[in-house]
Amino acid sequence: HWEEATPQGEAPARKRVYYLSLEFLIGRLLLDNLGNLGLLEETRQALAELGVDLQRIVALEPDAALGNGGLGRLAACFMESMASLDIPAHGYGIRYEHGLFRQVLTDGWQQEQTETWLDFGNPWEFERPEVSYYIDFGGSVQV
Repeated sequence: HWEEATPQGEAPARKRVYYLSLEFLIGRLLLDNLGNLGLLEETRQALAELGVDLQRIVALEPDAALGNGGLGRLAACFMESMASLDIPAHGYGIRYEHGLFRQVLTDGWQQEQTETWLDFGNPWEFERPEVSYYIDFGGSVQV
């Protein structure tokens, strides 16, 4: 288990943060992860030797459509800050299959379309199809 391999995992008395947000604007992750691992320049050089520009690959990564405003940006910043400060934290949110929506103009009229950020999967996720939770919403709908 990854948690047991971390220093926080060895100190059960240490407090942890569990952060719940309906949005997480994490942005594109490839450059961030390469930088955090200290592999950015090595990767850039290795790709250059193959005649590939890293920026062209970076431009292909879709932005995770997990929010649209200040709440999502704040949540992402909190999580990044806690990681930088070595504060044990877990972020919980909604993993939107189609994101919020895209707005396009057609003949001067606004139209909403589903966001397609997961068309080609997400390499930063570990699928767990065996884990699901039924969530019951009360109330009724009248048409």
